[in-house]
Amino acid sequence: MIRNRWLSFLSPFLLLTLWELAVQVGWLNRIFYPPPSEVFITFGAMIADGQLPRDVGLSVMRVFVGMVIGGVPAIVIGLLMGISPVVRALVQPLAAAIYPIPKIALLPLVIVVLGLGEASKIATIALSVFFMIVLNVAASVLQVDARYFEVAQSFGARRIDLFRTVALPASMPGIITSVKLGMGFALTLIVGVEFVGSNDGVGHLIWRAYELYAIDSMIAGLVAVALVGWAITVLLDEIERLLVPWQFVRAANDDARQFIQTWWGALRPHSYTAAIIPVALGAIIAGAEGHFHPLLLTLALLGAIAIQAGANLTNDYFDYTRGIDTPQSFIGRNVLLRGELQPRQVLIAGLVAFAVGAIIGLYLVSVGGAFILWLGVIGVLVGFFYTAGPFALAYTGLGETAVFLFMGPLTVIGSYYLQTQSITAPVIFASLPVGFLIAASLHANNLRDLESDRAKGKRTLATLLGRAGANIEYYALVGGAYLSLLLLALIGVAPWPTLIAAITLPTALGLMRRVARDYEPQALHPVLRQTTQLHMQFGFLMLAGWAGAWMLGMS
Repeated sequence: MIRNRWLSFLSPFLLLTLWELAVQVGWLNRIFYPPPSEVFITFGAMIADGQLPRDVGLSVMRVFVGMVIGGVPAIVIGLLMGISPVVRALVQPLAAAIYPIPKIALLPLVIVVLGLGEASKIATIALSVFFMIVLNVAASVLQVDARYFEVAQSFGARRIDLFRTVALPASMPGIITSVKLGMGFALTLIVGVEFVGSNDGVGHLIWRAYELYAIDSMIAGLVAVALVGWAITVLLDEIERLLVPWQFVRAANDDARQFIQTWWGALRPHSYTAAIIPVALGAIIAGAEGHFHPLLLTLALLGAIAIQAGANLTNDYFDYTRGIDTPQSFIGRNVLLRGELQPRQVLIAGLVAFAVGAIIGLYLVSVGGAFILWLGVIGVLVGFFYTAGPFALAYTGLGETAVFLFMGPLTVIGSYYLQTQSITAPVIFASLPVGFLIAASLHANNLRDLESDRAKGKRTLATLLGRAGANIEYYALVGGAYLSLLLLALIGVAPWPTLIAAITLPTALGLMRRVARDYEPQALHPVLRQTTQLHMQFGFLMLAGWAGAWMLGMS
């Protein structure tokens, strides 16, 4: 397995090396075949100036939207064709007749109907993948053993039951294969569509480079397409492993509920408020100033949640493989310690989550430019290297600082910048309360694990400061959230309705008293959970106060 993995990296490395040598010794003309070293320099420059991420992001978004619009109805109709001869008789002749038509030939007709805007590009993708997927899904259902349907009908299954309990799960492998084929075809098609019908996107970038005879830029665009195709393939492969695990592993228990519960525990969705609150806060502050774009907010939330999920999974993986989390020291539910998932599954899922965040981020970069690009890169690096690498942030006393900065000021600023294309001092100050509380949540975890972390050589601020100093840090972080919010309201940065968050102060004081009184991990474990809940309650109340002031015209 390891040897094959290395070989998969070796073959492209050898190809690039031979290409570089052939150009350097003069076997290939540098004008027509620029060496990989020049292409990668151009590739980096195009990323740095925001051009390549913007165009790739636009192309990926067109593919994604087109796949949703064309693919979802195609899957439903394909399933219906498989179980209903009437639907099959109505749809199959039309689908079989249109499917062979070269899809790029449909573009002029689509442009005549919808014009040259985004609608025509997305519609071309949707029409193209629809007929491919509908025929493949129908064929997948027809290959299901008829006895399954007979058994279901003998137990009184209705048509909707046949659809839900027999046709859908039995044909799931075929559906996934159809989506893979459709996605690959859509990526190929969007490049061709952007050649002739667009002023942006990666296809337009490649065509423009060809017209200017900028071969290095043209190849850089092709490399970008190849990387996107590879990333999509890896993502779909992992989704297939999640949706049809029986294709890969014969588990003793394939119960869907257990499957969902296991991944729910691994992903820890309750922690996503740490990503949601700062993103929403930045957008609401911008909205109060007259700048609000719901689509950008939605994409920013999805991207932030994906990065948070990636951080949760990779942190669990590295804590487990380093021996930090053990059955003796860990309190709570951990899918790795319980043997519910293998380390490799958790790591791959984390990397897939980061990839999803990066794909969404490409579109946001097309709107926000290089600033959003670097902010996204920092977010992924902080999430991954929080517990990864020889100088992991969590093991060098930098965990609270990194989380405070990224899940507080940087995320709020990034969300605000997406909406306004600017940064102001007030928005930086407004991010401090939520930053203090998310850092307090992390510090509560370190307080609980202080003795076990110290025994294993894990350096956190709690182990460096000692119990008394760590307690003071907790008081400062929790108290700092309330003091900073009060100060923001007094100086006019935050509207006074945000002070509604102060109704959580009794909970905060109770947590401080418990930290001062208790030392045992079992006693401090509820402090971690309740501090996380305090961050959620405080954050949503602050958001509600700011949104209310915005609606009332008070900000």
